[in-house]
Amino acid sequence: MIDNKVNQKKLVVNKLTSAGINITPETLNIIMSLENPLEILNLIIKETSFIPSFNSYLTLNILQKISNEEIQKTLKRFVSKEIIIENLNSTSEKPEKAEWIVNVEKFSIEPEKKDMINSSNIEGINNFKEKSNLALLGHVSASLPKPSKEKKKSKIYDSAKSTLHFKPLAKEFDFSYEILKDPTGKLFTSGDYDDFYDLTLDKYNKLRNLMRKRPEMKAATNISNIFRLSRNFEISTLGLVNDIYQSKNGNYIITLEDITGTINVLMRNVSENVDYIKTIERTVKDQLLYVDGVYNPGEQGKTGIIFANTISKIDIPTDYKPNISEEPVSAALISDLHIGSKEFEEKLFTKFLNFINGKINKKNYREIASKVKYIIINGDLVDGIGVYPNQQEDLTISDIFKQYNFAAELLSNIPEYIKIFYVAGNHEPVRNAIPRPAVPKKYSQELLNLGVKCLGNPSLIRTHNVNTLIYHGESMHDMNMIIHGLDNNNPVETMKELLICRHLAPVYGEKTQIAPVDNDWLVIDKIPDIFHTGHIHINGIGRYRNVSLINSGCFQAQTDFMRSFGISPTPGITPIIELDTLNVLPLDFKKINS
Repeated sequence: MIDNKVNQKKLVVNKLTSAGINITPETLNIIMSLENPLEILNLIIKETSFIPSFNSYLTLNILQKISNEEIQKTLKRFVSKEIIIENLNSTSEKPEKAEWIVNVEKFSIEPEKKDMINSSNIEGINNFKEKSNLALLGHVSASLPKPSKEKKKSKIYDSAKSTLHFKPLAKEFDFSYEILKDPTGKLFTSGDYDDFYDLTLDKYNKLRNLMRKRPEMKAATNISNIFRLSRNFEISTLGLVNDIYQSKNGNYIITLEDITGTINVLMRNVSENVDYIKTIERTVKDQLLYVDGVYNPGEQGKTGIIFANTISKIDIPTDYKPNISEEPVSAALISDLHIGSKEFEEKLFTKFLNFINGKINKKNYREIASKVKYIIINGDLVDGIGVYPNQQEDLTISDIFKQYNFAAELLSNIPEYIKIFYVAGNHEPVRNAIPRPAVPKKYSQELLNLGVKCLGNPSLIRTHNVNTLIYHGESMHDMNMIIHGLDNNNPVETMKELLICRHLAPVYGEKTQIAPVDNDWLVIDKIPDIFHTGHIHINGIGRYRNVSLINSGCFQAQTDFMRSFGISPTPGITPIIELDTLNVLPLDFKKINS
């Protein structure tokens, strides 16, 4: 019976240690006197997080605010015996240090060494507490075995010592995630003509189905049916853009095609059509358009044409309501670390690791860090090998396996209560064409051992009820080159256009390599609550029709290759998004002292 109580006391103290809670000896004795101390301890830890006066010091006054009846009855019993009357009258919310079991971490016991602490050890500690007015377990903790570090820490991170108080709120919640979409293991192609045709057909059908969800689109007819008309007639149709150009008169001519035929559409460039002209100016080939207008069959021997009244894209509904989490947890969104590159900003990333572990010397940063439950790495974790000409001159680690070893060493500093998702980018050792599978196990095994979830590009995940579309962003360069007004310095505007297209790479045949698979994984068929991209190396945060848009920037300084493309990166800016509010907190680690 005594051994059982001693073991329970060990478990209680260890659980308090894990939660970062300090406790007075009197309060610990009260908890141990309960019938089911471990069960009720879970309730105490949960309820104290909602008590404003609780600052990780579990006092008798705090215990009085817990709703559990058994706790309150026990408190009354202690009071009636005059054991704690004086403490209740005089103890403040944060007593003097001498009244505390200071830093309960000193009492933590490594699982594999529990047999080294027998009941006589614990009884000796209890006797010491009863005989000493100090009641400091720290005085006797030197005789206890020192816990070893299970994870290998990076040298830079080891140097960041801190005694700052940090209680991670996210640790109190279980993981809640689901992989809704991941192309890994589902990408099959022979490269034949039929594969290209099947991809285009699947793209058209998916986009058409999305467009026809709008009530006004249900009357749209096939192009072949339009050509049967022998007189002017009001019609509506939809199709993929085959060509687009401006006539000598300044009007716009668009060629649309569906599976039944091809037809020309004319939109007059006049003042009453200014909004439609703006839409056309941001239209690219291969995206779906809806057209409403008057069909003119033309004179005998000539092809008919549609004189458009309206033109529209699929877009996001204006009344879209995003999902939010019921728990106060957050996600940190990062990308483009390029580990192995000479320009990898290791010091900035070490600051990020210090932040995640609550070692930044500012209370508000520790509060933000305490809620981080998920980290999403959106591609280019490593710099890779042979990705661009003369890359070897920019590398400090020229072996891909060693790049991943170092990546795993750094990521091992992230606490186990945080789940990491890692999507393959264009620098990873996988095929360059999108959709792209996850990084193979032969490279990522050490990451998998850490519990990292490796995914393909693009992927859609649900974390605590919030849907995040993760896409590295390869096609953004094409969009920025084709559409006037878009550029790398404002990635949010480009992301907005991809959402309007409801496709991650709407243009086929430009620099973005698209694999000819029979299922178009790049269609945005499910509206995300968060749209997360990288690749551009420039941080961007915005919102479009209640969808949060985040480009997570990078942890790499400017390379000569970037300079040749005019890219000025913004390293070290990390967006933290609260899943219960969808508020985004951008942290600039260049301005934060660890």
